[in-house]
Amino acid sequence: MRRSGVLWAAAIVVVANAAAWFAAARNQAGEPEAVLVLTERELRLPPRQAENTALTLSLVFEPPRRQPREEARDAGWFDRAKLASIGFDCRRPVRPEHADYYRTRPPRSTFAALEYVERDSLDTHLLPVDVDNDAAALRRRHPDRSRVAVVEAAAVIRYVANPGQPPFLMGQVTSVLPGEIHVPREWRSLLTPLQSSQRVTAWPPPAREPRFRATIAWGTRLEPWITHVELLK
Repeated sequence: MRRSGVLWAAAIVVVANAAAWFAAARNQAGEPEAVLVLTERELRLPPRQAENTALTLSLVFEPPRRQPREEARDAGWFDRAKLASIGFDCRRPVRPEHADYYRTRPPRSTFAALEYVERDSLDTHLLPVDVDNDAAALRRRHPDRSRVAVVEAAAVIRYVANPGQPPFLMGQVTSVLPGEIHVPREWRSLLTPLQSSQRVTAWPPPAREPRFRATIAWGTRLEPWITHVELLK
């Protein structure tokens, strides 16, 4: 009986691995949906763990508002109309009596366009610039596949009430899926010496010259993989 259980467990592992390989092969078949060259500012190394031989990079994107809340005067591109377009019910008047309603709306799944913006080596960011429930429509509006990646994402409503102005609604992309990218074995030895024993916060990125850059491709299933890694120092 125990031998039968072991065989079943082994068979499940084999089937799961085969399914994962098949899904990855389908995702990487044909031309990539997007190819971006990103740096350490957009690809966060995890802290060093002695017993963990696997390595993943976390995809980091800039939150939409970095200024103090009292300086926010409008919703920018992710406004009430855009929220409604991806399925949020925004029909209630944006008034204090409806603040709790808007603040308790659950996140919605959608697609986001992440644009790579580079001003100098210490000022590079991945910025959410658009959302849509139709990934193809999003790509048509943002055709540059070397600067914009279309990804699965989650978005929420923010009810913003600042003194001296009417309240308004703004959306925020809170996460992208998948948010971590596996580092293949051939690139692992370049990156593991750069790992620290301390956890680094997701934002802002470290104020230093990035130590590596990596070429990231997104496939037909909008899942990313690493095609190249290069040390910069």
